[in-house]
Amino acid sequence: MNLNLNDKNALIMASSKGIGKAIAYGLASEGVNLYLSARSLDLLTSIQTDIQDQYQVKVEIFPADLSNYNDRENLISAVKAKYSTIDIIVHNMGGPKPSTVLNTSIDEWTNSFNSLCLPIIHLNNAFIPGMIAQNFGRILAITSLSVIEPIDNMALSNSLRSFITAMLKTLANEIAKYNITVNCLAPGWIKTDRTDELLESRIQLSRQSKDQYLESHLSTIPANRMGNVTEIASLATFLCSNQAGYITGSTMCVDGGKRKSTY
Repeated sequence: MNLNLNDKNALIMASSKGIGKAIAYGLASEGVNLYLSARSLDLLTSIQTDIQDQYQVKVEIFPADLSNYNDRENLISAVKAKYSTIDIIVHNMGGPKPSTVLNTSIDEWTNSFNSLCLPIIHLNNAFIPGMIAQNFGRILAITSLSVIEPIDNMALSNSLRSFITAMLKTLANEIAKYNITVNCLAPGWIKTDRTDELLESRIQLSRQSKDQYLESHLSTIPANRMGNVTEIASLATFLCSNQAGYITGSTMCVDGGKRKSTY
């Protein structure tokens, strides 16, 4: 399918590995020029070279810690200096550490809000006016299945990603008339470094062997396997297209059927 994305410009956060990296490749395959941000300059440089060689699109990179206000301001300035418009924003923020509500300190709540939520608000405020002016935009946030069904021992992620979901649904309603869509993707268990870290911590708590834990864990997923980042990227790329122009304010689960609810 031709998604009519050739020569669009996309800003993708946390794009040096995992889901963000896969989305970068997916959009590049449709002719989208990229501005990639993550903390690791080395990883960004490697991806920049590979994508340019494969797809002959423009790829700019900017290493940044988006929990830092000055880094966000510098990223915004750099992007605006290079691309006259940003058509697509992909918000992909690393998740907070596992915790319960009662063992999470006020500082941990504050720091997690600053690193997970404020970057989305800040970057949206910077680039949505340009989308309104051109009457086109696609905003996509990678959240978690926990916004549908909270996950035990993930109080920060459950709470803050739910805030993001509600905030972006409100935004979607406000700007739909400008041909700007705002959607969330809620991954279940997708094979990434982050997932591997969470699984390792759960395996230790379970006192089972890795094989025993994985067998019992996968049995809770109807697809009987973990997903892969390409499956997330394929849907993300479609949601950024013209063909998805009537899909907005939605949270779409990519979870192999794991959720128990109908939503």
